[in-house]
Amino acid sequence: MDESQKQASLFITLIVFIVLGIAVLTYFNIWNTAAVALFVIVVLALVFFNSPKFFLSLQDYERAVVFFRGKFEKVAGPGWMYLNPLFESYVKVDLRSKPIDVAAQEVVSKDNVRLKIDAILYLKVIDPQKAVLNVENYEKSATSNIQAALRSVIGQMEASEVISNINKINSMLRENTKDVTESWGIIIENVEIQAITLPEGIQKAMHALKEAQQKKLAAKEIAEGVKIRLDAVQEAASKFSDSTLQYMYLQSLQKIAEGKSSKIIFPMELSRLAASVSDKFGTNYAKAQEEVAEKYKEKAASGEKKKSIIEELQEEYGIEDLKLTDDEKALVKAALGARLGKKKK
Repeated sequence: MDESQKQASLFITLIVFIVLGIAVLTYFNIWNTAAVALFVIVVLALVFFNSPKFFLSLQDYERAVVFFRGKFEKVAGPGWMYLNPLFESYVKVDLRSKPIDVAAQEVVSKDNVRLKIDAILYLKVIDPQKAVLNVENYEKSATSNIQAALRSVIGQMEASEVISNINKINSMLRENTKDVTESWGIIIENVEIQAITLPEGIQKAMHALKEAQQKKLAAKEIAEGVKIRLDAVQEAASKFSDSTLQYMYLQSLQKIAEGKSSKIIFPMELSRLAASVSDKFGTNYAKAQEEVAEKYKEKAASGEKKKSIIEELQEEYGIEDLKLTDDEKALVKAALGARLGKKKK
């Protein structure tokens, strides 16, 4: 039994009670002042306690769709209105915006990816008469309509497009449901997709792709930094003269000889000196290398010298002055460039 039927029953009960009261007073002929006063008090009490059934109070945001004997009569409110429960009934409608959660549903994108989408919609009644007469439950109907529109929109897009175009999808949903909801006397003020859940495999693939893109960007930045350093080193190395290279090279050889390591990488000039000694005196090249290296270490450890060790050894063996070839100069420049690069780091 709905509210209108309850009101009609109470109204009929009140009428029956009044008729029975008058009949009792007439039958027993007790129409005295006390009996009549008691009867009036009881009737007034019944009317007072049931006044909400006869008088309807509507707030500023409420309207009542009133029916007279089952037919639409009017839209009442706001304020007070009198109802005849025997003949009139009503449906109260709230005109305020109302958020409605759209249950998460699984939809299939254009590229056959199953997405789970959770959304919320905000609707408002703009025509109470249509909202009551044209649809049984406008909230449930609006939710179902949004779900259908969501399946249609997502089905036309690939999964990657869905993720990157959420605002566009929200606008499309509002547009697709506009005509239907207006016929129901409501408008959908906004639709918001709250969450999109991708299959686990797709999520892992997207994370891997993002990580690869970040690594690629980092590698590009590192490569650009290396290029800048190499350009600077090349520019600095190009400014060295032959005499400067010769001097720095010989100084490097002397530092190598002064080291405590028992194993030495044999420099190119000592190699050429050893080869010259081997050719001049007819000795074994390996023995010549050992002899030249040993004398080089002895001279390096002997203290201050007026000439470089290489020059002293050349005089001692009677070997002419050795000069760097173009290939050797290029190697020295590369070595110096690498050294400068390490210092800049």
